[in-house]
Amino acid sequence: MEVGRRRLFFALPLPPQLREALGRWQGRLSEDAGEGARWCRPEGLHLTLAFLGDCPEEALPRLGAVGEAVAGRRDAFALHTAGLGGFPSLGAARVLWLGLEPSPALEALAADLRTTLGAAGEPFEARPFRAHLTLARFRRIRSLAGFPAPPPAAFAADRLALFESRPQGCYTPLQVWSLRTV
Repeated sequence: MEVGRRRLFFALPLPPQLREALGRWQGRLSEDAGEGARWCRPEGLHLTLAFLGDCPEEALPRLGAVGEAVAGRRDAFALHTAGLGGFPSLGAARVLWLGLEPSPALEALAADLRTTLGAAGEPFEARPFRAHLTLARFRRIRSLAGFPAPPPAAFAADRLALFESRPQGCYTPLQVWSLRTV
């Protein structure tokens, strides 16, 4: 990455209790996952809404304005985890993820954020939004069909954050905005 640029994304940070529970689950499975599994750090688990990629430093104030505007229009809502999946598929995966139950509020938040980014002229990865929490990455494609899912969990989606992705899977929130509470 060039000097003066940061690898950025907008996401929902997870509450500490859920991150800790998923960290314990990861710990129990780490031996079964075998060699070549890279587990995501529990403290960095998040729900990506829009990946921006390498951005110039001077974009930070504009991105902050986008985050503030979107958070100011959206109410907090509940989310529920819903089983494991894999990219490209569960039977031949390089990525293990935890899915979420369908949520119109989550879809609306992601669409609002992406529309606002586009209107502001801020580029982002245009891949369709697919709600998931990335848990692990694998060096080789493998079947994940036998992995037991973590217990279902409900949590509040009450904050929007602009994160920076740093080397070795370290994700740092640069700015955080509270969603509206009813």
